[in-house]
Amino acid sequence: MDRSLNHSCAASGAPSRVSFWQGLNPLRHFAAALGWAMFALVVLGALAAAEWAANVAEREVAASARARLTQTANQAGDALLAQVQMRLAAMGAAAGQWASGDGQALPAMAGRLAALQARQPELSWLGVLGAQGQWLGMTDVWPGAQALPGQAWLAQAASRAVVALHHASAADGAEDALLLAVPLASGGASPAGVLVARLPWLWLQAQLDAHLRAIGSGVSFELMLLGPDGALLAGSHAVRGHPAGFDWSEGGRYLVGQAGAFFSPVTAPGAVSGAWQLRVRERAERALAPARQTHRAVLVGVLAVGLLAALAAALVAHRMLARLDALARQARAVHRGERTAIDVPGGRDEVHAIGATLADLVAGAQQEKARLAELNAELDARVLARTARIERLAEDARHAAVTRERLRLARGLHDTLAHSLMALLTQIRVLRKLGPAWSREQLDAELAQTEHVAAQGLAEVRAAIGRMREPSVHDSGLGPELQALLQRLAERSGVQIAAHIDLAAAQLVSERAASVFAIAREALRNAEHHAGAGHVTLDLQVLSPPDEDGDASARWQLVVADDGCGFDPGQPYPGHYGLTGLREQARQIAGELCIDSAPGRGCRVRLRFTA
Repeated sequence: MDRSLNHSCAASGAPSRVSFWQGLNPLRHFAAALGWAMFALVVLGALAAAEWAANVAEREVAASARARLTQTANQAGDALLAQVQMRLAAMGAAAGQWASGDGQALPAMAGRLAALQARQPELSWLGVLGAQGQWLGMTDVWPGAQALPGQAWLAQAASRAVVALHHASAADGAEDALLLAVPLASGGASPAGVLVARLPWLWLQAQLDAHLRAIGSGVSFELMLLGPDGALLAGSHAVRGHPAGFDWSEGGRYLVGQAGAFFSPVTAPGAVSGAWQLRVRERAERALAPARQTHRAVLVGVLAVGLLAALAAALVAHRMLARLDALARQARAVHRGERTAIDVPGGRDEVHAIGATLADLVAGAQQEKARLAELNAELDARVLARTARIERLAEDARHAAVTRERLRLARGLHDTLAHSLMALLTQIRVLRKLGPAWSREQLDAELAQTEHVAAQGLAEVRAAIGRMREPSVHDSGLGPELQALLQRLAERSGVQIAAHIDLAAAQLVSERAASVFAIAREALRNAEHHAGAGHVTLDLQVLSPPDEDGDASARWQLVVADDGCGFDPGQPYPGHYGLTGLREQARQIAGELCIDSAPGRGCRVRLRFTA
């Protein structure tokens, strides 16, 4: 964030010129962010409103289209029904003129039928059925005519006009057709007969096609005549072949309208009773095209208005936030160290409050910075003084270490070489004074004693030098040194040794570890020389590890046990200072020493210490 603030201004402190497109970046300018937020709100709200309005308009257009389709279906149904009724009326007018009272063959019946067929050529066959159920005449031979006498629907035609659907059979060799029947005029009480006409099924399809042509060119309507069971009776080639119950909307791709009332033909043998249905459908894409165009126009207009609103909001917000921008430039200058204070903007609004608060914060920060500089200078002086003191203490520690080493060497020389040389000097003085008076045997004995003293002194000096050259705890660590000590004890004395030493003991190399090693060595020496032990155990384990912060050291426990003769730790032993030395060394490292022993029960030395 600081880097972005620094880069936003030139090195001289003057702000760089911001391009128009950079001014629209919401990540760099609050005014742009406000404008884009307003743009998003306006566009989202407008889109929601436009979508709602478009959906309402589309539903209204769809409802209007369905109503138009229903009206078209009703018109087509009325037209088709009118055509059928016209044929029935023509047949009724002709039948009223052919009255016959005897029920026999009417005179010139064939000529009358031919004349009627000439006036109504769409009637493919005409026939007159007498009251006794025999054919009195027909225009030509039709195999299906022999099955008509005796049917129930034809009996109704003796008193009123009847329309029936006739299903063609294999013997007919023709398609389905409509059968129109009207009663003949009768001079007496009994009916004279029935005039029957066959209207081909293709005539229905032709009437539907003619109605579509009458609507006008360029329409995308499809007319469908359905039976009572929903099966397609007549329609265009595009809709033929669909089974009964087919979804004529095809999942919403088409809008469908249905005629309200349509005529019901009399049920013929093999037909399903019920009214016919006339439906009209149109592609939804074409029918709803105006609504969808309006939808797109509204969306484009809303986006344009939203964009203009965003630009206007950004400009207005930029002018309103000019003082806040100036305050931000001052804050960046303070951050770069070019200013030490902020000028509070005038007014009583939020910008003034922010500027006053920021000015107080900067002033407080400058005071804290000055105090921090003073504190750093004081700390630097203290660090220098402490460093000099630590160097003096280190020099004193090195001097003390050298002094202790000198004293240790002096004690070693005094205990070994000085004693040996003193004894040797004494023997030499005795030889000088008493040697002439001694016999040869006495002189040889004294010389042998002198040689023994010299050899013993040389051996002690070599042993001391060897101990100095051996690796110490500071070099190898407490654990390896204890292992080496136990190995030398086992090789020298033949005592059985059992050791359990934690691997972390190899990291103990301090003076405290050296003191612990001295305590263990003294305890093992006592077990070897005084206890007469056959088995010795040494155990060094961690009681508690150090904490994660390193403020507290680890807690350790050292246990040396043997199965020797044992002793009473409470009894004094004049001339023996081993136990006293163990206690003194334990106190020097602030350790807890416990000696547990009794005559005949061996000895157990336990030391707890921190390292």
